[in-house]
Formats: sequence, C-alpha cells, structure tokens
Amino acid sequence: MNRMQGAILFFIFPLVLISQVKTPFVTYDYQSDSRYKKELEFLKKKESGKSTAVIRSIAELSYYYNDWDTAIDYYKGLIVNVPTAENYFKLGVAAARKSLEVAQFFSVSYVVSARKSVLKAHEMEPRNKVFLNLLIQLYAEIPTLLGGSMAFAEKKADELMAIDSLGGRMIQGYLFELKNDFKASKSLYIEVFTDLKKKTTDSREWISQIEKDLIFKLGRAAAEYKIESESGVAALNHYIENFDFSDIYPLEWAYYYQSKIYFYENQPKNALLSIQKALEINSDFEEGLAFLKAVTFE
Repeated sequence: MNRMQGAILFFIFPLVLISQVKTPFVTYDYQSDSRYKKELEFLKKKESGKSTAVIRSIAELSYYYNDWDTAIDYYKGLIVNVPTAENYFKLGVAAARKSLEVAQFFSVSYVVSARKSVLKAHEMEPRNKVFLNLLIQLYAEIPTLLGGSMAFAEKKADELMAIDSLGGRMIQGYLFELKNDFKASKSLYIEVFTDLKKKTTDSREWISQIEKDLIFKLGRAAAEYKIESESGVAALNHYIENFDFSDIYPLEWAYYYQSKIYFYENQPKNALLSIQKALEINSDFEEGLAFLKAVTFE
C-alpha cells in the first residue's frame, strides 16, 4: 500500500486560513478496525516479524491506517536495511502526524525526527516535488529552536517553482499566509486560477489533471479570498464526489468552504444545503456551527 500520492501538499500542518482557523486532517480510528488488527497480528507472527519483507509490509500497513506509532517503529527498522528516500519520507510523515496527536511538550521529538527524515529524503531526491513540498512546510512552521527557518523554506520554494510552477506558486501562497501577507497570497491564487483556465474553459478538465489535495486547497482559496467562485465550487465538488479513505482533508470541510462560496455569491439555498451536509457528517463541527449561526440563509 502506498499513500505517498495523498501527501503531495500540506500534509504536515493543516492549512492556515485567513480567519486563523486551521483545516484539520482526516483522522481514522484504526484501533476499532478489526481488519487492520487481524492483518497486523498476522504479519507480526509471520517469520517472527523480523524479515525485511515483513517489516516493510507492517510499515506500509500501519502507515495506511494512520497508526503512526507502529509506522514510526517499523520505518525506523526498515531504513536500517532499505535506506531509500521514500522510506525516510514516510518516516517523516508518520512522525509529523504523530506530533499533532500529542501534547505540545511531547511533540518535540516527533517534530525534530520529521524535519531530519524529510530533509534526508530531499537530499537523496532533490527534484522530488512531494518531498520538497513537505520540507518547505516543516521549515516554515517549525520554531527556529527546533531547526525551522523561514529563509530556508523560501529558498526551497524557489527551487520548487523551477520544478513545478503550479505547486511552487501554491506553496509560495501558503508562505505568504504564514507571514500574514494575504494580499500577496491572494494575487498568487488568482494567478494560478487564471493560468489553469487558459488551458481550457471547462474547469472539470483542469481539475481532473491536478492532485487531489491541490484541488481542495484551490477550493479553500476561492472561499477564503472570495475569488473564482465557479472554479472553487467545481473544485470542491470534485473533491466531494471522489472523496475516499486515502484523502487528507475532512469531507465536512469541503462542504463548509462550498457553503461559504455560495453564501458570498448570494445563493443562500445552496449555502444552507452545503453547511447542513457538513453538519450531517459531523454534528460537532465547530466552524460549521459558528457559520450557520452567524449568517442568514434567506
């Protein structure tokens, strides 16, 4: 199993929003999944769980099911015999995601491990845009005391721009948001939408050609910056219609951003329908409840 494609952008830290609300990641209760437990138990018993093949299988299985503790342990073991860039990258992802599940005091070791592992993956494959995206986020958001550096992140963003202009501009927009320069960020997102629409006026075509998490982020940008409403709704529709277990961002947040676009476009009925769908998925969705309470859908 391989979820690396699902980690292309914004995998470590949730999206930073203008409202200072952060889009969380999808969570999965692997402890309640009997199928996962059976597969994990079977693999651990197989060849006493010590062969490289078995270690790889356990690492990939636990990574897929978001069992970050197990993934960290087995990717560390796997790297001893198979020190590939992908294995370092997945160790970094697992450590970073685990850092978000524990109290801040206990997150330090995971954050440091994530930074070092992803840096190693990048050094081994410097033109891999997946690794580079993740590296930029880590260095941009990690405190200087733990090795973070906005200057380093910006340098790497320039490198990404040379490899992937779309991904480069999106990550630069993200960095501007971290620095509260929303005017610059908005300009970049408008530029991205404009270039995508130059390829074809049918948004379904360009949406189908880019990564899933980028699609979500474009929809989020449309909602937060009140730009490109038609394209934003189309992007979020695509994310919603194709949502599955491997996606990063919760489905209710896609409906939430869609509702905001409809509301700003004076389509109250569609806005209400979207926010109701979000709350059907998660009745405790605080941002959705606050939005529902704050606006009038008439």
